[in-house]
Amino acid sequence: MQKENVKKSIIYSGLIGTGGYFFAKLISLFYVSPLNSILDSAQYTNFYGTAYTFYSYFLNIFSAGFPFAVATLVAKYTTRGDAKTILLIKRISISFLSLTGFIGMVTMMLISYPLAHVISDGNDVKTMQTVLCILSIALFLVPVLSAFRGFVQGRKEIEEYAFSQTFEQIFRVGFLLSVSCLCVYVLGMERKWALYASVSSTVVAAIAGLAQIIAFDKKKMPAIQQQAKMQKTKAVPAKKLFREFILLAIPYFVVAVLGYSDSLYNSLLLPIGLQLKGYGEQYDLILAGFNFSGTKIIAIPMILAPGFTAALIPHITVALENRNMKLVRSNVLDCLNIILYIGFMLSFCIFVYAGPINYVMFSSADLELSTSILKWLAVEAFTGTILPVITNLMMALGLQRHVLKRLLYYTIIKGVLMVPLMWLVGYPGAILSSLIGATYLIYSNLKEASRVYQIKFKGLIHKFILEILACFLLWGTASVLNWIGLDGTEGSRWLCFVKLAINGLIAVGVYGAFTALMQIPQTVFHLDLNAHFVRKKA
Repeated sequence: MQKENVKKSIIYSGLIGTGGYFFAKLISLFYVSPLNSILDSAQYTNFYGTAYTFYSYFLNIFSAGFPFAVATLVAKYTTRGDAKTILLIKRISISFLSLTGFIGMVTMMLISYPLAHVISDGNDVKTMQTVLCILSIALFLVPVLSAFRGFVQGRKEIEEYAFSQTFEQIFRVGFLLSVSCLCVYVLGMERKWALYASVSSTVVAAIAGLAQIIAFDKKKMPAIQQQAKMQKTKAVPAKKLFREFILLAIPYFVVAVLGYSDSLYNSLLLPIGLQLKGYGEQYDLILAGFNFSGTKIIAIPMILAPGFTAALIPHITVALENRNMKLVRSNVLDCLNIILYIGFMLSFCIFVYAGPINYVMFSSADLELSTSILKWLAVEAFTGTILPVITNLMMALGLQRHVLKRLLYYTIIKGVLMVPLMWLVGYPGAILSSLIGATYLIYSNLKEASRVYQIKFKGLIHKFILEILACFLLWGTASVLNWIGLDGTEGSRWLCFVKLAINGLIAVGVYGAFTALMQIPQTVFHLDLNAHFVRKKA
């Protein structure tokens, strides 16, 4: 019974969901260095990174929010035992997201030429347009895949949700590297064909992901269909259900589109700010740091956000449906405690180890500049981790109206301040504009959650202060280890990787030991270590 309760907890679901995203992101890191070598072109690398930025934004426009609405509705009607309505939700969501995906694909194809002209600055427009057209096909397939994932998320099948993410990424990276190498090194084709193969991997992986999740779905559906046959009540009318679906999806959709504004600003406003500041030769390196290499690294802590978002929506929906306010408050605090405990530490590690990370993983003409960029991006790693979780918590708590208004203010603050701050202080201004908006957004949202649901954050703040102290101990430990030779920024990259791994493990071990002494992980993860050791002795 205790094990079953653990498996049903938001902590378990969140960690499993995060684990799936973590392995998916970890796998994606392995192809960065080989892909750079295969493409062997700063222009093609920028094409690849910038094309994915716009693809992701289009994906948000034509699908974001809808999977969360699916998960919310499925969780709601699962709690009510309404199997007929659950089956109807599935049909509506797959049909709707197929339609929006098709519209997204056609739209991206139609504007691919002018968009390519802007991205490429008039150079090799045809190649950039082809890249965008290939990615547009994925815009049709991925929303359908997300509909299936929203369904399993709402059913709290978090293990499958996590596995689906990992499976798709493994397939994508495997195809990307194997076919790119085949094109260049075996068939002797131009490097642009490796670029085409790289973006085609997204389409191929989406097809593989659909095949896998449909196979899983076929195993689970008979039980729901049998329950529906035995159900005496009718399903909710399709029109009413579709209206509920859209009303739920619109706020999530707005959150997704506004929340993704940072990446869009980095693609559109960052170049303007860099030109105003007159960076010259450093221009391309800074853009690559923000839009490609740095993004890959800061994605590591940021995976906590989608992992816990996937868990919190069905869990809080069920708690609210059962009117269990104590469980609602507990779920909110559990989510935030874990995000702060793990997310802040990981973001701080990026700051501390920015130099070795850049040296080991990326070839840079200016290691000092690349290191400085990644240190600043570590700030965005933390805000990009905590903000989506807080925003989606507010959405799940039914506080959509004010959170949307605040998110719009955040987007305006970032957009208005970004270029002027960059003109004043250089590229760090892009991060400072995000930090100013994020501070306002975090404070105002938590204040409203505290007022409406009587959630007390005093204990959370106390633990966070101790976690900050632990991170300074981590920094001190890393500095001592650097001083004795474990710095990882000179010589063989493999040797530096080993040094970085040893240094990082010891420093993180110090963080873990100090926080354990302060009883933080025990309270955050609800661990009873004394009971565990008593059972061991028995």
